[in-house]
Amino acid sequence: MIVFCCNDLIFATKIRSAAEAIGIPCRPARDAMMLAARLDQVDDGKLNESVTGVVVDLDLGDLAIDLVSQVKAHDAALPVTVFGSHVETERLGRARDAGADFVMARSTFTEALPDVLRRLAGPDP
Repeated sequence: MIVFCCNDLIFATKIRSAAEAIGIPCRPARDAMMLAARLDQVDDGKLNESVTGVVVDLDLGDLAIDLVSQVKAHDAALPVTVFGSHVETERLGRARDAGADFVMARSTFTEALPDVLRRLAGPDP
């Protein structure tokens, strides 16, 4: 299952729809507590499989960097893809420094979304 951290409703819908279209389970995490619950597979009555990858939107500000660090502290091998504005070079660099495996501009992420999700889903989505 892929977890996505994004407060932009339109973009969150785009991620969820792309995942559903290619048969990859996907759940949101709007804050650190929700992310921890997803990573720990806390039963909330909905799908909560083992997490294979995480997507983080840099529009979350400093929280985005904290979420990347949280994922890597939980499991350093868990892949994290971060996307944000191409002009936010400092924040993109901070995400990379926090441990993000893939850091890309929002436009690149949008164009490659199905491939990004497949990569995060692992070998047997």
